[in-house]
Amino acid sequence: MSDATHLTPERYVTLSISEHVADVRLNRPDKHNGIDWKMIDALLAVQQELHARARESGLRAIVLSGEGPSFCAGLDIAAIMGDAARVPQLLVAGANGCAPQRNTVQQLALGWRDVGVPVIAALHGNVFGGGLQIALGADIRLCDPDARLAVLEIDWGIIPDMGISVTARGVRPDWLHELTWSGRKVEANEAQSAGLVTRIISSPQEEALALARQIAGRSPSAIRAITRLYDEALAAPEAEALALEAELQSSLLGRAEQTECIKAKLEGRAPRF
Repeated sequence: MSDATHLTPERYVTLSISEHVADVRLNRPDKHNGIDWKMIDALLAVQQELHARARESGLRAIVLSGEGPSFCAGLDIAAIMGDAARVPQLLVAGANGCAPQRNTVQQLALGWRDVGVPVIAALHGNVFGGGLQIALGADIRLCDPDARLAVLEIDWGIIPDMGISVTARGVRPDWLHELTWSGRKVEANEAQSAGLVTRIISSPQEEALALARQIAGRSPSAIRAITRLYDEALAAPEAEALALEAELQSSLLGRAEQTECIKAKLEGRAPRF
């Protein structure tokens, strides 16, 4: 895939694609990437573009990060309430091109999964409220040691509603209750204990891009099969999970990509897909 760079309207989100990896960056640094109406529109536009590119090209991984001092400090309430008449529209299922079972704010977090490739979030600075919920939509979250994370919706008398009932299933329930009830801000180590982040690393964006490139060098068919296996089998009854495991393995064995993996391993080189 050739290099490409795109800027959304108002440049609130940037998108660069190189070597099968999409580098998506929230780009409202002076506001800690706070989510206003333009940021919402920009994020939805990038998700739609990535979904289209995944179907027609060789996109294999996504890195999601934020420019400036923070990943995302959450909803910019003042900006959002500047057009309060639009707020109810955010909760209408199927609006703005969303799937029938999702509304706009849920799409902001869950839409990354629709692309069908691994998504890695690189977190630093403030990762609050909607920012944390967007990050939970990623498959992997790499976190700077000095980052602070929080679920702050309780401060506004509301619940976290950006798909967290789906994306936080790997978070310890007791931690999730406490953080959601209290709005307490936690450091990276505590967030990792809760299951909010995958790894703590001093250069999360750099590491996320390196990991994405590593994943992009693996068999795309195997990556898709692994994704489907974990998405469907982990919550399925044992018999269904084991049947899916065997079905997916059978779909890979002896095919061109799997044969290339074997040849590359034996020849001591990187596989070519």
